[in-house]
Amino acid sequence: MKFFKLFTPFKIKDMVISNRIVMPAMHLNLAKNGFMTKKLVAFYEERAKGGAGMIIVGGCYVDIYGKGLPSMIAVDDDKFLPKLKRFTESVHKARDDVKVCCQLYHGGAYAFPQIIGKTPIAPSAVYSNFSKTTPRAMTMEDINREQQAFVDASLRAIKAGFDAVEVCANAGYLLDQFISPKTNKRTDKYGGDLENRLRFPIETLEQIRSNIGDFPLGYRISGDDFVPGSNTYKEKVVVAEELAPYLDYFNVTGGWHETKVPQLTMDVPEGCYTYLADMIKKRVSIPIFSSNRINNPELAEQILMAGKADAVCMGRALIADPYLPIKAKKGELRDIMKCIACNQGCFDNVFRMMPVTCTRNARAGNEAQRELRPLDEKKKIMVVGSGPAGLEAARVAAIRGHEVHIFEKDDKIGGLLNLIWIPPGRNEFKRMIEDYGYWIQKYGIKVHLEQEVDVNTVQEFDPDAIFTATGSIPIKPPIKGIDRENVYWANEVFSGDAPVGKNNVVIGGGATGVECALYLAKFGTLDLEALDFLLFYNALTPEKALEMRYTERNKVTVLERLPKLGSALGKTTKWVLLDKCDAFGVNFLTNVNVTEIGDNYVNYIDASGNENAVNDVDYVYYATGVRSNDTLFKELKELEKYELENVGDARKPETVLEAVAIAYKKANRI
Repeated sequence: MKFFKLFTPFKIKDMVISNRIVMPAMHLNLAKNGFMTKKLVAFYEERAKGGAGMIIVGGCYVDIYGKGLPSMIAVDDDKFLPKLKRFTESVHKARDDVKVCCQLYHGGAYAFPQIIGKTPIAPSAVYSNFSKTTPRAMTMEDINREQQAFVDASLRAIKAGFDAVEVCANAGYLLDQFISPKTNKRTDKYGGDLENRLRFPIETLEQIRSNIGDFPLGYRISGDDFVPGSNTYKEKVVVAEELAPYLDYFNVTGGWHETKVPQLTMDVPEGCYTYLADMIKKRVSIPIFSSNRINNPELAEQILMAGKADAVCMGRALIADPYLPIKAKKGELRDIMKCIACNQGCFDNVFRMMPVTCTRNARAGNEAQRELRPLDEKKKIMVVGSGPAGLEAARVAAIRGHEVHIFEKDDKIGGLLNLIWIPPGRNEFKRMIEDYGYWIQKYGIKVHLEQEVDVNTVQEFDPDAIFTATGSIPIKPPIKGIDRENVYWANEVFSGDAPVGKNNVVIGGGATGVECALYLAKFGTLDLEALDFLLFYNALTPEKALEMRYTERNKVTVLERLPKLGSALGKTTKWVLLDKCDAFGVNFLTNVNVTEIGDNYVNYIDASGNENAVNDVDYVYYATGVRSNDTLFKELKELEKYELENVGDARKPETVLEAVAIAYKKANRI
């Protein structure tokens, strides 16, 4: 593909940016007590080397009231300046034409009292669904102090060597709280109509501008809050018009943190929120950045060519592959390690207060420590199994120069990845298989399909080292009737080895159980492509089409013995899947103990000890966990002959993120 716009320079005031790929501010949990760390510096040095035109760093909190999480970057005191200076110098040294922007952050009502040590402040004392607390309404003293905090932080950013500053005013943070009628209930000059609600942001921007002069100043704005009672895209274009005279660019993203409209998960169509940037671009004359789910350069080019934005923000895409810009510019599109929007290592880790990492890129957040080691001795390596752990071990070993052979019992590579991508909203896992297929060819990895491996196979092949990536085995629960002909393992639904009925029961409400339930409920319903076609030709009314999509569905009951569902699902994905299950009428029963499966019923005891049954059941599927398939590993270990590593579920049942990370580390030291 030829790029006509993506790699052309553009200007923000007098600042020239070499290309139109912007890495937006993302919380990485890599700072310590507000200070820059070596890991944080190394993370951004890698993205600078990789070719991004502009890197926005943050959020960087402007004072204690604005602090979000303990591991955020601070710009609220001069004591942070020396390390901030070293940071900007290091990033500019990594690539001299990269521009580095400091994002100024204030959480307002989104701050947590247990973190800041005091009651959060906000325009009004309105309970926050995000921080689960009621903030204190800001006094005039608070308003003046926080505005000055933004000014002081801006000046520190300039002293620290940043090339621009960006005010973080999206996602429901302080400035957005002032603008929103949902959170601003004030009766003074800072509340009421939109003109008054805009007073705090406008005054803040005026004060920043009067102190920084012509230094580039940007604004991260939610194009639509997607929260009932708050501002929609209709109001936000007016907000943008009012704020534009004080700014040099808008960075347009989607909704608030508490929105029920998914913004970043895998099932969000790529680039679907570009319209928010487009609407604002049509109303203002300063540069516009488009954000959310722009994970590949081809899509980025389309957005720019269509004139919907002047630059595109690629966040998780650059976590997955820092060198995406350079690879795209060279035309090496197949070599890009694609983000799959799983959120396991990035946003899920943020909410778990853990450092960033990535399912695709095991080096993310540990760039310096996880450099590929030079090869001391070339070895013949046998990888048994081609799930995510086996494939990653093979890739890393081959890049380092080993002779690598993959042995797979199936007729294709991928292992459980071939099933993981099938449930609704999980389709991007398929990209992992496609990428590994490319790397197998690129690095000359030899693949032996339909090959069952035992100790004799290994001895005949005679490798120097072995990775056993033999996966897992489903745990069949000890329930009366579990071996009946109408009972199947949940994953057999995804592989097409189990039938689907009109009335189904899933035993187990973990990740697989929830995904299986949604798949069963949607099975046979009108899909979106057919819906679009039929509506276009007026073959169906919108009402009938939606009825066929959401009402004419299979019945599904999920029986879970624990009090909560989706135990292995990340926080950023779990609520989306459960909401979809609710939309398709899945019936979840928790705290229940299944006692018997019959011809057409499932008996269970509820939390109160009462006996109940689901009747007229066609099929039952169990999703009650897996155990390691480690027989081969144990047999080979007894021989004490080979250099041996056990990875993936064969080591212990784990997420794809964990499997890839451990496989990378083990393959890097063999």
